[in-house]
Amino acid sequence: MKLRCQLKGVKCPRYKHQGFFSPDNTTITRLLPDLKQCAGCIAFASPKCPEIRDDLQQIAAMVLIEKGPQFNPTHHSGANFGTFIRPRICGALMNAKRNELTQRNRELRSFNGAWDPSEDPDVEVKQDFGGLGKIPEPYTEFEEALVRNISFEDALPKLLKTLTPREREVFACLREDQRNCEIAEVLNLSKSRVSQLVTLVTQKLTGAAQRLGLAD
Repeated sequence: MKLRCQLKGVKCPRYKHQGFFSPDNTTITRLLPDLKQCAGCIAFASPKCPEIRDDLQQIAAMVLIEKGPQFNPTHHSGANFGTFIRPRICGALMNAKRNELTQRNRELRSFNGAWDPSEDPDVEVKQDFGGLGKIPEPYTEFEEALVRNISFEDALPKLLKTLTPREREVFACLREDQRNCEIAEVLNLSKSRVSQLVTLVTQKLTGAAQRLGLAD
């Protein structure tokens, strides 16, 4: 799933924060609108489950409190707090919704006398979770893995050496969850050129990651 808000016409919240993260009441309260947006995003993504939004918001807050202090603002990767925390919150909320849907499906099938405990729960999740798990753009899956697993690892500088200066600019925009049209505006490029650069970035980083044993 692309780390992009599923609510039509809305962008992912930025989770703006400077310096080391301390989960005090003031900081959590300031980021509460972002937490609410992420919870609403997952709750209303197909299939819609608006009744679990409050539960998802609590999960998002717990992830922020538990994972936020792990952010290192002085890391050489230069990643900001939003880039660090968004995939962690998004992933936790998606898992929570999948688990909820799986449990509901089991209860329904059990009620109807059709549930077999030996069945693979992943099959149920794939069927019930609809479009939420779809990946709309070719670079998305690798970009998500890069943000989640490589952003704060020593391998990132080696990977970035494979890119030209312009490609590094595009990659920086991707990590900020900018769409191609937004990248085109920021870098003063045509949309077609941005599309080409995104493809090159993906191919080069994937190849470099495979050589380093970081990707299949």
